[in-house]
This record gives sequence, C-alpha cells and structure tokens, in this order.
Amino acid sequence: MKPKIALVGLTAPLYKARLPKFVNGLKPFYLELKKVCENLASIIHFPVIYNKQMMEETFKKINDCGCDGVIVVFLSYSPSLIISPVLKKYYKNIPVLIWNTQKLREINKDFSDSHMLYNHGMHGVQDLTSVLSREKINFSIITGHYKDAQVIEKIEKWCKASFVVRYLKQSTIARIGGEFKEMGDFSVPAAKIKKILGPEIMNISLKRLSEISLKTTKSEIDGLIKTDREQFIARVDEKIHYIVARIEIALRKIIKENRLNGIAINFESFKGQKGCEVIPFSAISKLLSEGLGYGGEGDVICAIAVLIIRQLCGEANFVEMFTTDYKNSRICFSHMGETNINMAKDKRKIELVEKDMAIVKNGLKTIVLRFQIKPGRVTLFNIAPTQESFKFIVSTGDIIDIPISNNITSPYFLLKTDERVEDLLTKYSKLGGTHHLAMAYGNKTEEIQYLSEIMGLEYFEI
Repeated sequence: MKPKIALVGLTAPLYKARLPKFVNGLKPFYLELKKVCENLASIIHFPVIYNKQMMEETFKKINDCGCDGVIVVFLSYSPSLIISPVLKKYYKNIPVLIWNTQKLREINKDFSDSHMLYNHGMHGVQDLTSVLSREKINFSIITGHYKDAQVIEKIEKWCKASFVVRYLKQSTIARIGGEFKEMGDFSVPAAKIKKILGPEIMNISLKRLSEISLKTTKSEIDGLIKTDREQFIARVDEKIHYIVARIEIALRKIIKENRLNGIAINFESFKGQKGCEVIPFSAISKLLSEGLGYGGEGDVICAIAVLIIRQLCGEANFVEMFTTDYKNSRICFSHMGETNINMAKDKRKIELVEKDMAIVKNGLKTIVLRFQIKPGRVTLFNIAPTQESFKFIVSTGDIIDIPISNNITSPYFLLKTDERVEDLLTKYSKLGGTHHLAMAYGNKTEEIQYLSEIMGLEYFEI
C-alpha cells in the first residue's frame, strides 16, 4: 500500500487581494509538485490556501479522510499565524512535513523581479518553523529542489514513516507465555506502549494455543511436514517434526484469528505440556519472512521494532548480541533458534535441525532452521524505554561472510562494527539500549530518524 498523503500549497491573503494573477500563476508549479509526489504516495490535492478559514476547512478534510500525513509547501510567502493554530490542533493526528522548495533551481544573469516574486517561499518557512518550535508543535522539514533525486528520496522516506505511524496505531501484538521472569529491560506497561508507540498489546494463554493445537488434523500436519521437507534439508526425527508442525499450525491459526501483526513468545513457558510442548522456532523463522513482528522472551517492544523495520524497509529480523570478538572488533549475534529465512545466503541450503531444550526441561527437543545469513551492510534498531517515554537507538555495521559451524545449532552471524566494538557497546549501554534488537539490510538510519521525528521520540545514532 502506498502512503496516503495530502499536499497543501500556501500563499498570502495580501497576494490574493492585490495580485490575483500572481496567485493563479502559482498553480502550474503546484501541479508539478503534485505530479512528483504521485510517484511516492497516493496524493490528495487541495486548492491553494490563502486564509485561516481555508486552512481550517482543508485540515478538517485531511483529518476526516484518514491521511497518513500532510506535505506543506510555501508556493510564496504566507504568514505563520494563518497556519500554526491549525497545525497545533491537528499535528498529533496528522504528521506534518514542511517541504522547503521552489520552482527556480539557479540564480543566473537573467534573474529578475518576477523570478524573485515566484520563488520566495523560504521566509514563510522560517516564519512558520520559528513559531512551531516556540510552541513545541512537532514537524519535519526537508529542504531542496523538487527535481533533485536525493530530495525526492527523502520525501519518499518521510511518507513511508508517516504511514508506519498510522499502521502502528492499527496493529496488535500478542504476548504468548508471559514475560521472562525478572527480565526488566523491556518490562513496560501495555498502556504506556499503546499510548506512545501505538500497538494494542494482548495476552494469549498457552491453554488457548494448546486447545487449537490438539484440534489440528493429521492431514494438516502431514501437509506442513511435506512442505518443510521439500523446502528445507531435513535432519530431524519425524516424531519431533510432527509435534512442532502441529504447534506451528495452531500458532498460525491464532495469528489469523486475532489479526495479529506481531507476537512475542517466552520459550521458558513451553515445558512439554500437552498441546504446546515446545516453542516452534522453525515456525517463527518462517513467520518473520512473511512480515510478522517478533520478540523473544515476551518482548513486545522488540516485536514492534521488528514490525517497524519490516514496514519501513521491506525485510526485518529479530537479533540479540551474544559474544564479543575484541581482537577483530566483531559481535556474534544469535538467539534460541529464530531468524528470518529471507536473509539466508542460499535458500537451497537451509537445514531443518533438532535443538535440545534442556534449558527448559530435560528431554525436550524442538527444531530450528539453520543457515548462513547473507553478508552485507545492516542497520540495527532498538526501542529503549525511558522513565517517561521511549528512545530510538540505531547503529550500522557489516555482516561477515563466514560459513556456518556444525558446533552451533542456533542461527548466528558475526557483525563487524563501524567503530571499536568496546566503544559501541559502551555507548549503547549508556543510552539504555535493551538486549533485543531489530535488523535490516542497508543503511536505514534516515528512515528511522524521520519516524522518530514524527513520533516525537529521541533519536540516537552510534
């Protein structure tokens, strides 16, 4: 889905009263901007605004039609007090981007009074942003010519971020199996998460999962096992595979039944009880590749981070730092057994292997999907709780191209940090980063920064 974005062009009441031909002359440029923006989003275009009443009526329509955001362009100067009272009323519902641009790209020897008249919106921008900053009214701003490809890319990223804000408010994350006992870094009340980040948090009991699991038919289970063994290199006992496949089907039914956008599962609650004997890590790896947000140990905040990265960047993973390589400035990332299979270097070589779960109960086994993650540039993203709110922490690095070791059953990878690993880890902890993170390929810091601006959250880049 494309973001749904309103485009609003501004001029001054003085110009409308004294220079009506000038105001009409702004319209061709306004239509050019509309055409550019239509490549980035589904655009709702409004007539040029030049007074308070028009501003109020326009923003009421924007609010009523459920736009993800609004792009405001000063086609000429427009006084701030026509605009700021309306933005103050609506900005918490409608993210606002001020696009500081103009028709003219260059001032040359032919520059004239007419050129200046049709290209003087920037001091309107400055008038408005000064008032918005003073009034603590949240906004984003991008400055640059409308034919500059880099500027258009920034606009597109902002539009995606505004879409994500609305998407989060319509999302539901379920916690299954409760939270890991006494694990405090992501222990935050659901009401606070809902108020600030957007998603509804619900709890689903193991009893419900078990009920659905035990009603799953043999034909359903056999069909999933057949698909697994066709898609992956199976190195698992058929009895264990049958149990895990049954739980996967039940989990998928719960996701569909509750229209979940993400899940957070606590492995320590799966102690061999009938119907939900073990956590199906192989299922989670598949669900991550299908776009579901996920957090381990009941961490719904990280599930939201993974969901955000998925929506902003197209692909996401749940990761955790495990071991430091001080000599080579690297970090080993791993977890219990879940990772996005779309990030495999070679999907033909994904193995379905058994994993001992004696950490929960002696004799328990589950299955995981083991493979080498493709090397490349990645962005790490963490949502860290603060006393009053949350902050965004990001960092970049490179996944090293190394073959997987048969000595490790869980998926893992080595990340080469951009600075000394000691410095990165110290800064991360001082910022209050939690021990679960989301990851995406490429440098996605700008997208996350726009999202933090829109949501009014602190942003830190290491």
